[in-house]
Formats: sequence, structure tokens, C-alpha cells
Amino acid sequence: MITRIFFALIGLLVIFYVYNRVKKNLFSEKESMFWMLGAVVVFILSIFPKVIDQFSRILGIEYPPSLLFLCAMMFILILLLRQGQQISILSNNVKELIQRNALLEQKIMEVREKNEQD
Repeated sequence: MITRIFFALIGLLVIFYVYNRVKKNLFSEKESMFWMLGAVVVFILSIFPKVIDQFSRILGIEYPPSLLFLCAMMFILILLLRQGQQISILSNNVKELIQRNALLEQKIMEVREKNEQD
């Protein structure tokens, strides 16, 4: 019973934490939905632990906690894939900004040289 209360509190704390981070513009809404979903699942599973048993029976998993580990691993894998995608996008944006900055600096130098000649 104590563990159910503990995990329910953890779920609620994560929900409120993510909500406050989004409210203060420290976390994007897109990413927050992913974390909110995970926190809601933790909260629901802590209140109704028999749901895990039912899902594991449906999926043919003999040891129900294995389903939790599988879900946690999938959650982390999806999180890593999303973070990798975001890093790639940001790297491309930085590369493009550096190139634009170099072109602008070159144009400034050309304008300065032209003004010095006049």
C-alpha cells in the first residue's frame, strides 16, 4: 500500500513539475506531452496495479514486472530517438547560421574596402 502511494505521489509530482516548467517557458509543449503521458501512466498504474497483470496476460508475458521494464525501455528509447532528432536539427541550424554569419562578415568587409577606396 505504501509503495502505491509513493508511486502515485511521484506521478503527481512529475505532472506538476512538467506543468510548471512549461508555464515558465523552460520546457516545450511538444516535449511536455511525452513526459505528461509517462507521468499519467505511472499514476494510473500505481492506483490500479492489476492493469499490469491484465496487459501481461493479454501479451503472453508470464512475469508482469517484465512488462514494466519493457515499457520503461521503450519510453527511454523513444526519448533518445527524439533527442537525437532534435540534436541533428539544431546542429544543422547552427551550421546554417555559421555560414550566413561568414557571408555577412564577408559582405561587411567588402563594403568597408569599397568605402575606404572612395
